[in-house]
Amino acid sequence: MGILSGFLCLLCFCLLTVKAVTRKFGFPQADAFLMKLHKPLSAALLILLPVHLFFTLPLVKTRHFSVYLAGAAVLLSFVLLITLCHICKDKRRRLTWHRFFTCLMLSGIVFHIAAYYMDYAAYRAAVADIHLSGIDFSHISDGTYTGAYDAGYIYAEVQVTLTDGSISGITLLSHENERGTAAEEVLAVITDTQNLPVDAVTGATCSSLVLQKAVENALTGGISHE
Repeated sequence: MGILSGFLCLLCFCLLTVKAVTRKFGFPQADAFLMKLHKPLSAALLILLPVHLFFTLPLVKTRHFSVYLAGAAVLLSFVLLITLCHICKDKRRRLTWHRFFTCLMLSGIVFHIAAYYMDYAAYRAAVADIHLSGIDFSHISDGTYTGAYDAGYIYAEVQVTLTDGSISGITLLSHENERGTAAEEVLAVITDTQNLPVDAVTGATCSSLVLQKAVENALTGGISHE
């Protein structure tokens, strides 16, 4: 819903701003049609922006702050635009404020989209950077080890307990994800098979890799190099 509401926000904004193009280049019929849609589209955008924020706010821990900063700037600019256009009586001044906040919104939207894709690219790079190697558990002293891995959109922290040279249990301390909860079953598979790595869970490949990397990080911290 976050992506859908964001797309609808962008669509409303584009339809609202394209009116300036139709008026500038002399398309009276298109301009008249878009003028009729101006208030409904403005109302829709005023509703959709908070809806978009509502659906994406739970992801704030796994997103770069710049994504939310730009989004908040867009919402604030639009609220100020609506407010000033209603309280300002001078038509010329109202048009000036309208253009100013529209440009501010456009800048915020461009920055918001750019920050999102840069953040997403960093997440994909972090997942692609995961390389799992086999570990001989007999080289690790018995005990409990904690490890984590942060891929941006996905974060996992686990506690691994070794007894008599084998994994006796893995406790999941944290797993921040969107649709990768099913991947948590890899922890049971690792314990049952005493192997690392194991096959990823279908439909939750990235979370499967992050969870296994967290286990590997925990175990490599306890490996004896003698």
